[in-house]
Parts: sequence; structure tokens; C-alpha cells
Amino acid sequence: MIVQGVNFNFLNYKSQGIKRCENRSAVSNPLIISPALSVDTVTFTSVSNGGDILKKLCAYGVPDMYTGLRLLDPKVLEHMQTNGIFNQPIEKVVKIASYYEDTMMPINKEVFENVKKVSKKQPNITLSEAFKYLYPIHKKHLLRAQQKVFEEIIRLACDLPKDLYDEFSVLMNITNKRLSNDPVVLPFSEREFLYKLRRIGDEMIFKKPKHEYAMRRLISFAGKIFCNEPKGNRAFGRNIKKKLEIQMRPEILKRNSTNLAEFKRIFEVSPLRNNADIIHLLDNTSAKIHGFPSYANFERKSFIHELKKITRKLKNKDFAQEFTEAALRLPTSKDNVSAFIVKFSDQNNNKIGTNIMISGMASIDHLVAKKNGGVSKLSNYGLSGSEINRQKTNIYFDEWVRKHPETRKNCQKQVDRLIELYKQGVFEKVSRKTKKIDKSYIEDFAKTIYIISPAENRIKLDISKLYE
Repeated sequence: MIVQGVNFNFLNYKSQGIKRCENRSAVSNPLIISPALSVDTVTFTSVSNGGDILKKLCAYGVPDMYTGLRLLDPKVLEHMQTNGIFNQPIEKVVKIASYYEDTMMPINKEVFENVKKVSKKQPNITLSEAFKYLYPIHKKHLLRAQQKVFEEIIRLACDLPKDLYDEFSVLMNITNKRLSNDPVVLPFSEREFLYKLRRIGDEMIFKKPKHEYAMRRLISFAGKIFCNEPKGNRAFGRNIKKKLEIQMRPEILKRNSTNLAEFKRIFEVSPLRNNADIIHLLDNTSAKIHGFPSYANFERKSFIHELKKITRKLKNKDFAQEFTEAALRLPTSKDNVSAFIVKFSDQNNNKIGTNIMISGMASIDHLVAKKNGGVSKLSNYGLSGSEINRQKTNIYFDEWVRKHPETRKNCQKQVDRLIELYKQGVFEKVSRKTKKIDKSYIEDFAKTIYIISPAENRIKLDISKLYE
């Protein structure tokens, strides 16, 4: 369904007499879970040394250490994916997913509320059909929110040097077409192709172990085939127009076409040959290589990346940073309901359902991130929702607590529940001969939180009930 985009009309700022400056101054479970499936549908960041045992506690209503929300047991989501729950009529999907509504992050919960409203009007349609129904109005809402940010970026662009402003003009013309659902000619990038292929691999729901292996092999082949872009500084890397001209040179066009044909040959004999996401990626890649216009949704991350390639040449780094900060205010599916609905409106039922629920799914959180020197052992593990875990990444725990003071009480909520489960014998129940979890984990967790919390106001978790 195509909706006319907002006309940002960015070149009008020039005609309005704005001067360009060369140097700007500075619950009970309704699902019967079958025995453990062969492959987890979501990858955890290193769950060795007892992490897999800790995960099992999530089936008993453990709250997120950062938000206090009940964590979603990964096996519940896995069951819903592999048993086609999300492919059922929306009325049934809503009925089952409602049991886990208290595990959803605020934006996801608001999206789910929109889905519930649709289910009351049209109970027999699917999730994907519901998103297509919601798409037109939310596309308009999103365009309005994006327009405010683009207007600020365009004001900043008026002070760019002429050569960079010309590049910015090309980027904005492409952006306008993507926002308006108009066909657009885009340059081919080997790095972009590999990045998107890896993303498909990360998000893929592997129903059989051989599919995971096949995806790894496919990515490996792609890395060997698409390896012609020079590393480091690229002469045409930030100039879209010049890049389009270069890739249409006969020798470059022949090389890229041959490489894509070789990848297709490998793909078509792999177990993944019917994967819709990879087929779509190949169709778009073919259009880019041959300079054909194609339909491409606006991608916030891609726009910011292209904008940075333009502004990094500015001598005034503060001015360049202003562009980045402005672009980062563009709505995302993590903070805007309309952005979420528009982003997933062309996805299948399983992917939509998974993305509504996955933000609150339990994951193993390294209290001290591995990149910051943290170790992969039980004493350095906590339980958090996958979305918060992703946001936290390499941020030090004390920095996170200063920005999110509610973490203090929510860590206590998690500890209180863990103590209850220990006293109920659940720790012993989930343990195995080779891997065990006992009350020492709670003690170690409390000690670690105290050590890594803000020095000016340490978090002293009360574990006295553990000894009562």
C-alpha cells in the first residue's frame, strides 16, 4: 500500500535567502512447552559456565534487573515461532500473547495495543494483514515526526561548503524518494551487501541445525566473492553520484554481475534457497549493480551512515557532530510506535510477532561487559531483557545506574525473587550434575553489584532473607 510522502522541499531553504557560511562557528503459562528444541531461535551472548542454568530460572517469573518487568522465558517465544502461533488468526494470537503482555517494553506494548484494537474489528485476519491495515495512518504519523528532524538537518546543511552541499543534495533527493515510496537508483556496495546478509543470518529462525550451518557457509562464500572494495579511504566512498558513475564502467559492471551470479549459484543449491529475505536482497542487489531503479524503504541507520561520510570531511568537528546529533533524533522502532509498524509492515507473521515480544525476552547479561574486561562466569551474570541488554552493550554499570536510577530497586526485585526460588527448591531442580546453581550465586551477584555500582552511592542489595 503506497502512501504519498511528505514533501520536505529542502532546496527551498536556499531560495529563502539563508546564507551559507563556509566556516560555521562553533503469570500462569497458557502454553504447554514441548521438550527442548534442537536450536535456540535467539542467540545469547556467551552462556557458558552456568549461564544456561541461569536461563532456566526465567520460566519462574524472574523480573528484569533493569526495568523490573517480568522476563519472557525464551522457550515460550521459541514454541510460538516453531508451532506457527503467529500464523494463526489475529484473535488467537492476541489471546495467547496477552499472557505475556507484562514482559513487553513500553513501545512494544503500545504496538500490541494497536494490534488488539484491530483484532476486535477484524478477528480473522493475520498479523501481517493487521500491520498493512495500520500502515497508512502510521506512515503519515512517522513522516510528520521525521520532517521536523530533516528540517533541522537541512538548516545545518545551508552552512556546508559547496562541494559537500552538492553531495548532501544528492543524498536528500534519494531520501525523499525512499520516504515517498518512489523508485530510486542506489549505488551497489559490497560492504552493505555483506552487512545485510549477516543481519538476515542473525535474525533467521533456524528450524533445523543444518540451516544455521548453511547460513554460515553462505556468509563465508559471500565474503570471498565480494571482496573487491578497497579498504581504508575510498576516493568515491562518500560521493553517491560518483560511485554510481564508477560502478557502471564496463569492467566494474561485469565484475559485479559475475560475482552476483556466482553467489546466486551457491545460494540456489543451499538449503536456504527459498529464504524470502535473501531472495529480496538479491533482487535489490541486482537492480543496484545494473543501475535500475527499485523500491527501497527509508533506513535510518543507512541515512546516518551516508550523512557521516559527508560531514566527516568538515574541519569544524563540532559542526559535524551537530549533524550526527540531529540525525540521531530521527524516530526508531525502539522509541516510536509508528516507526515500528512501518518498519515491519512488509514482514511475515512470524517476524512481526517475534519483534513485538522479543524485547522482554530473558537474556544473559554480562554485568561487566566482555569488551570491558568482564569474564564469562556465573558471578558476572545477571538476567535482563534482550532489548535492554542490547542498549547497555559496553556501557559501564555505574554509568548506566546514574542515568537509570530505577536500576537500584529493580536489582533488589530480581534478588528477592531469586531468593524465593532458591527456598522453593527451584535452583536444585534446574541444576545438573556437571553444572549447578546454588545460593552462592545470589551472594556473588550482590557482591558484584556493590563493586560495580557508583562509588558515591553503592547499591547494597538486601539478601538477609536468604539466611532466614
